[in-house]
Amino acid sequence: MKTLRILAAFSFVAGLGLLVVGFLRSGDSSAGGLAAAPTEFVSTPTPTPAATLEPTATVPGQPTPTPTPLPFDGPVSRLIIPRFGVDSAVELIGLLPNNQLDVPKDPHNSGWYDIYDRPGYLGNAVFSAHVDYFPDIRGPFFNLSKIDPSDEIVVRMEDGTEYHYRVIKKQRYDASTIPMGDLIWPSDKPADQEWITLITCGGRFDGAPNQPGEYLDRDVVVAERIK
Repeated sequence: MKTLRILAAFSFVAGLGLLVVGFLRSGDSSAGGLAAAPTEFVSTPTPTPAATLEPTATVPGQPTPTPTPLPFDGPVSRLIIPRFGVDSAVELIGLLPNNQLDVPKDPHNSGWYDIYDRPGYLGNAVFSAHVDYFPDIRGPFFNLSKIDPSDEIVVRMEDGTEYHYRVIKKQRYDASTIPMGDLIWPSDKPADQEWITLITCGGRFDGAPNQPGEYLDRDVVVAERIK
Protein backbone atom coordinates (compact mmCIF):
# COMPACT_ATOMS: atom_id res chain seq x y z
CA MET A 1 0.00 0.00 0.00
CA LYS A 2 1.44 3.36 -0.99
CA THR A 3 2.03 5.86 1.79
CA LEU A 4 -0.01 9.04 1.56
CA ARG A 5 1.50 12.24 0.36
CA ILE A 6 1.87 14.32 3.51
CA LEU A 7 0.68 17.82 4.27
CA ALA A 8 2.11 19.33 7.45
CA ALA A 9 0.64 22.83 7.26
CA PHE A 10 -0.55 25.53 4.89
CA SER A 11 -1.81 29.07 5.28
CA PHE A 12 -3.62 31.50 3.06
CA VAL A 13 -2.95 35.18 2.50
CA ALA A 14 -6.23 36.95 1.67
CA GLY A 15 -6.20 38.68 -1.69
CA LEU A 16 -2.56 37.80 -2.41
CA GLY A 17 -2.22 34.04 -2.51
CA LEU A 18 -1.13 31.26 -0.18
CA LEU A 19 2.15 30.89 1.69
CA VAL A 20 2.95 27.24 2.27
CA VAL A 21 5.37 25.84 4.82
CA GLY A 22 6.50 22.46 6.12
CA PHE A 23 4.90 19.98 3.75
CA LEU A 24 5.92 16.31 3.69
CA ARG A 25 4.90 13.46 1.41
CA SER A 26 5.90 10.03 0.14
CA GLY A 27 6.59 9.13 -3.48
CA ASP A 28 2.93 8.69 -4.54
CA SER A 29 2.42 11.60 -6.92
CA SER A 30 -0.85 10.29 -8.33
CA ALA A 31 -3.11 11.08 -5.38
CA GLY A 32 -5.67 13.83 -5.51
CA GLY A 33 -6.07 14.73 -9.13
CA LEU A 34 -7.53 17.62 -10.97
CA ALA A 35 -5.82 18.23 -14.28
CA ALA A 36 -2.66 20.33 -13.98
CA ALA A 37 -4.25 23.14 -15.98
CA PRO A 38 -7.13 25.05 -14.33
CA THR A 39 -10.46 23.27 -14.80
CA GLU A 40 -13.94 24.40 -13.96
CA PHE A 41 -17.51 23.27 -14.24
CA VAL A 42 -20.45 25.58 -13.74
CA SER A 43 -24.14 24.89 -13.27
CA THR A 44 -27.09 27.25 -13.24
CA PRO A 45 -27.61 28.73 -9.74
CA THR A 46 -30.93 28.22 -8.01
CA PRO A 47 -32.49 30.66 -5.52
CA THR A 48 -31.67 30.19 -1.83
CA PRO A 49 -34.35 30.88 0.81
CA ALA A 50 -33.84 34.37 2.20
CA ALA A 51 -32.25 34.50 5.64
CA THR A 52 -34.46 37.31 6.96
CA LEU A 53 -37.63 37.65 8.99
CA GLU A 54 -40.70 37.25 6.81
CA PRO A 55 -43.61 39.70 7.25
CA THR A 56 -46.72 38.08 8.66
CA ALA A 57 -50.32 39.23 8.49
CA THR A 58 -52.65 39.33 11.48
CA VAL A 59 -56.35 38.51 11.48
CA PRO A 60 -58.63 40.05 14.11
CA GLY A 61 -59.61 37.50 16.72
CA GLN A 62 -56.84 35.06 15.82
CA PRO A 63 -53.43 34.53 17.45
CA THR A 64 -50.57 36.55 15.97
CA PRO A 65 -48.47 34.30 13.70
CA THR A 66 -44.93 33.57 14.86
CA PRO A 67 -42.37 35.21 12.52
CA THR A 68 -39.79 33.05 10.78
CA PRO A 69 -36.71 33.01 13.05
CA LEU A 70 -33.33 34.30 11.96
CA PRO A 71 -30.66 31.68 11.16
CA PHE A 72 -28.58 30.25 13.98
CA ASP A 73 -25.91 32.76 15.02
CA GLY A 74 -23.52 30.29 16.68
CA PRO A 75 -20.57 28.20 15.52
CA VAL A 76 -20.41 25.60 12.77
CA SER A 77 -20.21 22.09 14.21
CA ARG A 78 -19.50 19.65 11.35
CA LEU A 79 -18.73 19.55 7.64
CA ILE A 80 -20.08 16.52 5.79
CA ILE A 81 -19.32 15.29 2.26
CA PRO A 82 -21.50 12.17 1.90
CA ARG A 83 -19.93 10.87 -1.32
CA PHE A 84 -16.52 10.51 0.31
CA GLY A 85 -17.71 9.52 3.78
CA VAL A 86 -16.41 12.76 5.31
CA ASP A 87 -18.00 13.85 8.60
CA SER A 88 -15.45 16.15 10.20
CA ALA A 89 -15.59 18.36 13.25
CA VAL A 90 -15.15 22.05 12.44
CA GLU A 91 -12.68 24.36 14.15
CA LEU A 92 -13.24 28.11 14.27
CA ILE A 93 -10.15 29.66 12.73
CA GLY A 94 -9.14 33.15 11.71
CA LEU A 95 -6.03 35.29 11.38
CA LEU A 96 -2.60 34.50 12.77
CA PRO A 97 -0.54 37.28 14.43
CA ASN A 98 1.26 37.83 11.09
CA ASN A 99 -2.14 38.41 9.37
CA GLN A 100 -2.04 35.11 7.49
CA LEU A 101 -5.13 32.92 7.63
CA ASP A 102 -4.87 30.09 10.12
CA VAL A 103 -5.48 26.37 9.42
CA PRO A 104 -7.03 23.59 11.54
CA LYS A 105 -4.80 22.44 14.38
CA ASP A 106 -6.23 18.90 14.29
CA PRO A 107 -5.55 17.32 10.86
CA HIS A 108 -8.84 15.40 11.09
CA ASN A 109 -10.86 18.63 11.36
CA SER A 110 -12.10 21.15 8.84
CA GLY A 111 -11.73 24.83 9.59
CA TRP A 112 -14.28 27.62 9.18
CA TYR A 113 -13.09 31.23 8.93
CA ASP A 114 -15.54 32.92 11.26
CA ILE A 115 -14.02 36.30 10.37
CA TYR A 116 -15.89 35.99 7.06
CA ASP A 117 -19.47 35.00 6.20
CA ARG A 118 -21.57 32.65 8.32
CA PRO A 119 -23.63 29.79 6.83
CA GLY A 120 -27.32 30.61 6.65
CA TYR A 121 -26.97 34.33 5.89
CA LEU A 122 -26.78 34.44 2.08
CA GLY A 123 -23.04 35.03 2.06
CA ASN A 124 -20.01 32.92 1.13
CA ALA A 125 -18.67 30.87 4.05
CA VAL A 126 -15.04 29.82 3.57
CA PHE A 127 -13.60 26.50 4.80
CA SER A 128 -10.17 24.91 4.62
CA ALA A 129 -8.79 21.50 5.61
CA HIS A 130 -5.72 19.36 5.13
CA VAL A 131 -5.50 17.00 2.19
CA ASP A 132 -3.10 14.70 4.11
CA TYR A 133 -0.80 14.87 7.12
CA PHE A 134 2.33 13.17 8.47
CA PRO A 135 2.74 10.27 8.83
CA ASP A 136 -0.29 8.68 7.11
CA ILE A 137 -3.42 10.70 7.93
CA ARG A 138 -5.98 11.45 5.24
CA GLY A 139 -7.37 14.91 5.84
CA PRO A 140 -11.06 15.78 5.32
CA PHE A 141 -10.28 17.21 1.87
CA PHE A 142 -8.18 14.27 0.64
CA ASN A 143 -10.66 13.61 -2.19
CA LEU A 144 -11.78 17.18 -2.77
CA SER A 145 -10.20 17.32 -6.23
CA LYS A 146 -12.36 14.34 -7.27
CA ILE A 147 -15.68 15.98 -6.41
CA ASP A 148 -18.27 16.19 -9.21
CA PRO A 149 -20.95 18.73 -10.11
CA SER A 150 -24.14 18.23 -8.10
CA ASP A 151 -22.30 16.38 -5.31
CA GLU A 152 -23.72 17.43 -1.94
CA ILE A 153 -21.96 19.10 0.96
CA VAL A 154 -23.69 19.52 4.32
CA VAL A 155 -22.85 22.10 6.97
CA ARG A 156 -24.23 21.34 10.44
CA MET A 157 -24.44 24.13 12.98
CA GLU A 158 -23.91 23.71 16.72
CA ASP A 159 -27.68 23.80 17.36
CA GLY A 160 -28.27 20.93 14.91
CA THR A 161 -29.45 23.08 11.99
CA GLU A 162 -28.23 21.71 8.67
CA TYR A 163 -27.60 23.59 5.43
CA HIS A 164 -27.28 21.57 2.23
CA TYR A 165 -25.18 22.73 -0.72
CA ARG A 166 -24.74 21.50 -4.30
CA VAL A 167 -21.32 21.71 -5.96
CA ILE A 168 -21.36 24.15 -8.88
CA LYS A 169 -17.68 24.54 -9.74
CA LYS A 170 -14.16 23.49 -8.94
CA GLN A 171 -10.82 24.82 -10.07
CA ARG A 172 -7.11 24.30 -9.54
CA TYR A 173 -4.91 27.37 -9.11
CA ASP A 174 -1.19 27.95 -9.00
CA ALA A 175 -0.41 28.75 -5.35
CA SER A 176 1.54 31.85 -6.33
CA THR A 177 -1.33 33.43 -8.25
CA ILE A 178 -4.50 32.16 -6.57
CA PRO A 179 -6.97 35.09 -6.34
CA MET A 180 -7.85 34.80 -2.65
CA GLY A 181 -9.80 38.05 -2.56
CA ASP A 182 -12.09 36.88 -5.38
CA LEU A 183 -12.56 33.52 -3.69
CA ILE A 184 -13.54 35.05 -0.35
CA TRP A 185 -15.70 37.81 -1.85
CA PRO A 186 -16.84 36.40 -5.23
CA SER A 187 -18.16 39.10 -7.55
CA ASP A 188 -20.14 36.55 -9.59
CA LYS A 189 -22.23 35.31 -6.64
CA PRO A 190 -25.89 36.33 -7.08
CA ALA A 191 -27.22 38.38 -4.17
CA ASP A 192 -30.00 35.84 -3.53
CA GLN A 193 -27.60 32.89 -3.45
CA GLU A 194 -25.66 31.44 -0.54
CA TRP A 195 -22.32 29.79 -1.25
CA ILE A 196 -19.59 27.91 0.55
CA THR A 197 -16.00 27.77 -0.69
CA LEU A 198 -13.66 24.90 0.21
CA ILE A 199 -9.89 25.26 -0.22
CA THR A 200 -7.06 22.76 0.13
CA CYS A 201 -3.62 21.93 -1.29
CA GLY A 202 -3.06 19.60 -4.22
CA GLY A 203 -1.55 19.13 -7.63
CA ARG A 204 2.19 19.48 -8.13
CA PHE A 205 4.54 18.76 -5.26
CA ASP A 206 8.04 20.14 -4.83
CA GLY A 207 10.06 17.80 -2.61
CA ALA A 208 11.65 14.38 -2.37
CA PRO A 209 9.72 11.37 -1.02
CA ASN A 210 9.34 11.54 2.78
CA GLN A 211 11.21 14.84 2.86
CA PRO A 212 10.10 18.43 3.47
CA GLY A 213 8.49 20.10 0.47
CA GLU A 214 5.38 21.92 -0.59
CA TYR A 215 2.33 21.63 -2.80
CA LEU A 216 2.45 24.11 -5.65
CA ASP A 217 -1.29 24.20 -6.39
CA ARG A 218 -4.56 24.80 -4.58
CA ASP A 219 -7.86 23.01 -5.20
CA VAL A 220 -10.99 25.10 -4.72
CA VAL A 221 -14.61 23.91 -4.71
CA VAL A 222 -17.67 26.17 -4.64
CA ALA A 223 -21.17 24.95 -3.76
CA GLU A 224 -24.53 26.74 -3.62
CA ARG A 225 -27.16 26.23 -0.96
CA ILE A 226 -30.17 24.20 -2.02
CA LYS A 227 -31.97 23.87 1.34
